Amino acid sequence: MPVYSDEHIEFFDRKKRYKPMKMSDAHFHDKHELYYLEKGHTKYFIGNEIFLLEPGDLVFVPKGAFHRTDSDENHEVERLLFVFDDSFAGKEYIPYIAELINSKHVRLPKEQLYRLKDIFNKIESEDKKRSKDYYEMEKLYLRQMLILISRLRIKNNVTKFTQSYSIIQSAAKFISENCNGDLSLETLAAKYAMSPSHFSKQFKNVTGVGLNEYINISRISSAEKLLLSTDWPITRIATECGFNDSNYFAAVFKKIKGITPKKYSRQKH
Repeated sequence: MPVYSDEHIEFFDRKKRYKPMKMSDAHFHDKHELYYLEKGHTKYFIGNEIFLLEPGDLVFVPKGAFHRTDSDENHEVERLLFVFDDSFAGKEYIPYIAELINSKHVRLPKEQLYRLKDIFNKIESEDKKRSKDYYEMEKLYLRQMLILISRLRIKNNVTKFTQSYSIIQSAAKFISENCNGDLSLETLAAKYAMSPSHFSKQFKNVTGVGLNEYINISRISSAEKLLLSTDWPITRIATECGFNDSNYFAAVFKKIKGITPKKYSRQKH
């Protein structure tokens, strides 16, 4: 079951792995993450989207978004991670963050990557030395990075999937957009012309998330929006999001978000 996770990263982190790695569970954070792949290949699952990353790619994980990474087939992976909230970026830079939320996978022309890496090196130097006002310097470098990405990113960058990946990507999107409909394994398998066992296996292989787990993720994500944007009673929100039992809805919501639906709804005030 997906859970809240705090990686205790102040802003910057570089990590190298020399053996295959797969996150055990989908999870979410209360800060944004900007992930840069230096070496290797990895698969990133965010919400209802799947991204296949190559060296030099970035992917943006918005705060609160369920995600999971899978480099199970790669023995050497090196990544840089930048963790920040809106206040760290600055209110003037919210439009740049909105652009990343709308189009999470970022690829720059190869000949321009050196400009991005130069900023990375400066951030890493500040993080290691921690001289006076290093945190403020890191903010400035992040802002440069956001502007550079917006200027140089390859527009309409589309991940090329195999047929099985495309089908599961479509299924994940369908589930997230129809969370109050019939999402039984048999119905979904028939929709995508597979046997139930094959569909279930393919969904887990491609997304790294079990089908029932993903359905609960989608339903709780929809419930979050309704809890913050309406004054509907919990029972109605549960029904609108595909839960027949409001007590079960509350239990699943608390297990995933770590807070009851009622307490979560108070955040809108």
